[in-house]
Amino acid sequence: MKEDGIITAKQATKALVTPLAFAKPAEKDPNKEDASYFMDAALAELKQDLGIDETMIYTNGLRVYTTLDEKMQRTAEEKMKDVISSSSDVQSAFVAMNPKNGQVKALIGGRDYEKSPFNRATQAIRQPGSTMKPFLYYAALKDGFTESTPMKSEETTFKLEDGVSTYTPSNYHNYYADAPITMAQAIALSDNIYAVKTHLFIGENRLIETAKTLGISSPLKKVPSLALGTSPVKVIDMVNAYGIFANGGKEIRPTFIKRIETHDGEVVYQAPSERKQVIDKRYAFLTTHLMTGMFNQKLNGYTTVTGKPISKYVSRPYAGKSGTTSTDSWMIGYSPQLVSGVWVGYDQGRTMDDVAEKGYAKKMWALFMEDALKGKKKEKFKAPNGLMSVNINPQNGKLASKSCPVQYKAYYLTGTQPKTYCTDHIDHAAKTKKKQHEAENKKFHWLPKWFD
Repeated sequence: MKEDGIITAKQATKALVTPLAFAKPAEKDPNKEDASYFMDAALAELKQDLGIDETMIYTNGLRVYTTLDEKMQRTAEEKMKDVISSSSDVQSAFVAMNPKNGQVKALIGGRDYEKSPFNRATQAIRQPGSTMKPFLYYAALKDGFTESTPMKSEETTFKLEDGVSTYTPSNYHNYYADAPITMAQAIALSDNIYAVKTHLFIGENRLIETAKTLGISSPLKKVPSLALGTSPVKVIDMVNAYGIFANGGKEIRPTFIKRIETHDGEVVYQAPSERKQVIDKRYAFLTTHLMTGMFNQKLNGYTTVTGKPISKYVSRPYAGKSGTTSTDSWMIGYSPQLVSGVWVGYDQGRTMDDVAEKGYAKKMWALFMEDALKGKKKEKFKAPNGLMSVNINPQNGKLASKSCPVQYKAYYLTGTQPKTYCTDHIDHAAKTKKKQHEAENKKFHWLPKWFD
């Protein structure tokens, strides 16, 4: 400054001998979250996908606009703290996205960034359990299955391709219908036998192909148990895949950066908005409708629908699927406007023996979705052209008659809907009508004496 004539030699000498006073670093507010896991993921996108590092941002004066929704991020952080006991050392990961464009609105990679900056939402791979089943049933629908397709739910031992090895999956608590159930019930009740039978029937490659089309990046083993989610995957990949179902089958990918501008406002990067159709929108809707079944107690059968524990928290239409292994608990679901997913487990793959821990993922998901969508329109999933709905008896998949005590609205490609009416309850209805008639006669007991 002296050499450039801005200050005098005397002013320069005075400045050089003046002691410097340093401000104390601002203390971190323990109640304020800084979305550190999200920012790490955003920086990774800048470096790996866009070729921009932090030095370029600061030296070139770039302005980077992220997709973060601060309100949703705070909501997610709050729900995680509210639901997961502070005394538990279980870990968790969370992702919320806009299914229309893939923009990540909130992300949590663990319960404490300062203790562990490892991002479990984007870096960890964990067994997804039954959250893999929607990919399987999408493939089955394309191969001719419908909501009414029946298969028997019973304890089953499968013989593998080598003709020697066997595989015996089991249902939760070893509950079985010991009778045929429909696909609508199979996913709502999370029946494992139905899933493995479907997987082997359509061919084990079909599930792998569908998962890859939906953006699952981790390797998947061609084994019968893949239908039950034994190959580890990333949380963010799973949430993105469900987002493709939510938007009607259009390709999206997790996006953290909206746009980048120079210091004078010139746009040097804009997140792409064009999306190609990667799966059939009709089958995407049919899969979505199957996933609404976890909240529909008309599909109760040999056990209750898997969404029953959180049904008291939800107030709008959702599609979703939960998944549980001995070491992992998942819940992924969506409305037309928002998709989110929660994973809960231990870093070392420790078994989750506590029943409460297994319920954390579902509860956190439900509370987040309700809070995040509060005040927004309660949108319904809209069926595209080429589909039709009919009422069926959910127990056998046939057209419901007036005698059926439970009628469930199912969707089909036009022409594939069931043609046969349920007759299981006709005798029961006749007996009920006779009893009602006899009861009415008793009210006027003198009438039968005088009139035939």
